[in-house]
Amino acid sequence: MMAGESWTGVCVHCAEILANVPPQILLATIAATLLGFLVLFYVTLYIVAPIPREPLPEEKTYRTLSKDGSITEPEQLPCWQDAQGKRSVRKPAHADMESAEVFMSLVVPAYNEEDRLGGMLEEAVNYLERMYGTLAATAAASASASANGSAKRTTRSATRQRKPAENGHAMNGHAATNGAASASASADKGWEIIIVSDGSKDKTEEMAFSFARDHQLSLHPKGYAGPWTPGTQEGVHIPPGTIRVVSLAQNRGKGGAVTHGMRHVRGQYVVFADADGASNFEDLGKLVTACRAIEDPAGRGLAVGSRAHMVGSEAVVK
Repeated sequence: MMAGESWTGVCVHCAEILANVPPQILLATIAATLLGFLVLFYVTLYIVAPIPREPLPEEKTYRTLSKDGSITEPEQLPCWQDAQGKRSVRKPAHADMESAEVFMSLVVPAYNEEDRLGGMLEEAVNYLERMYGTLAATAAASASASANGSAKRTTRSATRQRKPAENGHAMNGHAATNGAASASASADKGWEIIIVSDGSKDKTEEMAFSFARDHQLSLHPKGYAGPWTPGTQEGVHIPPGTIRVVSLAQNRGKGGAVTHGMRHVRGQYVVFADADGASNFEDLGKLVTACRAIEDPAGRGLAVGSRAHMVGSEAVVK
């Protein structure tokens, strides 16, 4: 009973003291206390937060297949971030990006994906080569040139000579049309796939090279079934060097692998997709269209695709 009364007296005494404190001092004390807790929280978070390690020199290299199907020696990867860092100390507020070498770059983070990588790559190269492929464009251009040559020879032998002005108008108009079509056809061509092996312990890298070799050299490339194409069919031919393999000596996690790959792309547009093939590549064109709709004058834009609507579907569950 005595202890309860003593605590009550202490509380009453404290309340009287606080009542006599000016409101300004009381508010300043509360604000200083909150600020102290915020600073303590920030310092604690700064100390315990992981800091991404710097990439090792060998992680800034890649291997690919040469024209004869042999694996090349490690070659230096391009890096737009390093290139900007080496510029003058007095950098402009908006540094210009380096010119793109291809239209589309696909970054694939892969950790022990030997079993699922083939189906994903099959769907990827089928779409990329069909939409942005240089081999298909070259073949079409050669066929068109051959057809035009045959048509011109037939026209010369079967018709009379036209008036110079009329003939000139027709030829110039035809040439202008072909030139515009050619420029439009070649503007969005070229692609690459960068497979970032995130410290894989299985044969992920060997699988990537085997896939690239077969689709590069074989007359009838072996097709792989994927989540979106369960039936196998003959694969497409791909140009040499379109699939690059980057090996990380230590596992960095999915986010670290994606970031590493995106720092070393050559494409005007870059997208990442999981190695399990859960993303449907037929939707890639929608992302490009969305990017072009919101790009600034410097060509910068970002489009994000979501698989939230696919939760529970067979492609995601697998």
